[in-house]
Amino acid sequence: MGFLDKLKLKKKDAPVPEAVADKAKAEKSQTPADEKVTMKPAKGDTGRAYQILLRPLLSEKGTHLAGKGEYVFVVNPKANKTEIRKSIEKVYDVKVDAVRIVNLPGKRRRYGRTLGRTSATKKAIVKVAKGEKISGIVESVG
Repeated sequence: MGFLDKLKLKKKDAPVPEAVADKAKAEKSQTPADEKVTMKPAKGDTGRAYQILLRPLLSEKGTHLAGKGEYVFVVNPKANKTEIRKSIEKVYDVKVDAVRIVNLPGKRRRYGRTLGRTSATKKAIVKVAKGEKISGIVESVG
């Protein structure tokens, strides 16, 4: 048993003052027993969602679409529409109406005499239910 473990044991064994115990009992008695509390899933409960959604794609067209309730994301190239739909609903807590996918091929780039290639990506255009918005993503100004 280490030195720090002994300190933890002392804190647990310490007596609780009567005033604090009385407040806790009073608070428990005031809350109705039949009241149901629904909790949102914590960000840790999202599972594979953050591996599927890589980042929102911020472009002129994307900000224009955001005004209509459609958001553009760069997604994992192996993800399909149903995985993208579930990920958006878990992470942003919105209802998704439709998902469209665009496969973008890699482009050839030249670095001096050397020819190179950018990596291929997959883009998803997600339409959320009417009246819902994804906060934190830039929306159209006009």
